[in-house]
Amino acid sequence: MSSTPPIATTSPIVDSLVKSVIADMSVRLLEESRHIRDVLEREIAELGGDAQLLELLGASIEGNVDPVFHVLQHGITADHLHAPAAAMEYARRLAQHAIPVTALVRAYRLGQSTLLDRIFDNIAGSSIEPTLALQVSHRIVSISSIYIDWISEQVVTAYQVEHERWLANRNNVRATRIRELLSGQHTTDDSQASNAIGYQLAQHHCAAVLWIDHPNSDLDGLPLLEQLAHRISGTLDAEPTPLFVAVDRLSAWIWIPLGHGATRLDLPRVRGVLTGNDLAEVRVALGTSQFGSKGFRTSHIQALRTRSMAMLADGVRAVTSYDDPGLAISSLVSADPVRAREWIRSVLGPLADNSESAFRLRETLRAFFAHQSGHKATAAELHLHYNTVKYRIKSAEQMLGHPIADNRFDVEQALVLHSWIGSTPNPT
Repeated sequence: MSSTPPIATTSPIVDSLVKSVIADMSVRLLEESRHIRDVLEREIAELGGDAQLLELLGASIEGNVDPVFHVLQHGITADHLHAPAAAMEYARRLAQHAIPVTALVRAYRLGQSTLLDRIFDNIAGSSIEPTLALQVSHRIVSISSIYIDWISEQVVTAYQVEHERWLANRNNVRATRIRELLSGQHTTDDSQASNAIGYQLAQHHCAAVLWIDHPNSDLDGLPLLEQLAHRISGTLDAEPTPLFVAVDRLSAWIWIPLGHGATRLDLPRVRGVLTGNDLAEVRVALGTSQFGSKGFRTSHIQALRTRSMAMLADGVRAVTSYDDPGLAISSLVSADPVRAREWIRSVLGPLADNSESAFRLRETLRAFFAHQSGHKATAAELHLHYNTVKYRIKSAEQMLGHPIADNRFDVEQALVLHSWIGSTPNPT
């Protein structure tokens, strides 16, 4: 790596003002990092679509903004810095996901301009005299550009090294064919496609996403995930061999071959294999049984949506299935969780609160709807007294501000959505 150019000297008053402006920004480090992440997610489509990658993106941004602030405040040269671990890992993970390096470079340039806009707003709102403000802004641009050039060189190198290593892996060649199949870009028939990926497409399949819920871990989780894939297949009587594709070192896609019959995975048995301390952080998202090459894609898409919902919900479910009550319809609105949560709050009111009493009433009301408004059946399921159920339903109606029958459909859908994505925070 070439050494960075020396930072040009300026007047002591400019240096002092730079320190003052950045000190004010540093207090809001998390807020500024989150703002940059929101911009990158919105403007660079390639960076979205994977919850763990987005979480690591956030860690990478914070890991870069913090040293930028230190460089600006203390005049540190990049030669004395170490590239943030999260930034290097994020670059490697993008290479593993075959996301173009141009997206990575653009992210750094867009991230810099976004941060500078916020800094300029801060300067504009200060009492700094205009001529000095221009000098302060120029100084900040110059120093931050030096840092961005330096860190970009580091992360691009890390990306390229990982990209070459990943492509050299034999399994990734098959993964490329599978990605073509999933995108509908393959030009061969199902028989030829089956030969190319070493997996029979003319049958039923159940796709799944396996991942380790510890994105900053140094663990290579692929051996553990591959072993788990075989254990899930082992819940079937025929114990078929699953198709396993590594996505990165902490996640994988699998397809369980179910044959030509109406075989389905037994969810209780699948949940049963995820026991033991070694699997405490492993998560499974399942699609449904589908047939042929179209079903191969459909079940996979379902598994991806299921994973997104599992991570959007409480994040602790070991196994989540597309067949879980309410998940499919909830996934349709999960692309805009902010508006969905606002709607939940507008329908449920205080019943959407994050409190034990509201939680009990929501669970009672959901069971009540599931049993066609039968108080006795609801009481039996929840192991409650009949009168307790009646009292809770009445309490729920008081929170709603109207009888359930007045708006039953919206209330029922809002309860389902709340169980997956929650609602806006309690009003203060």
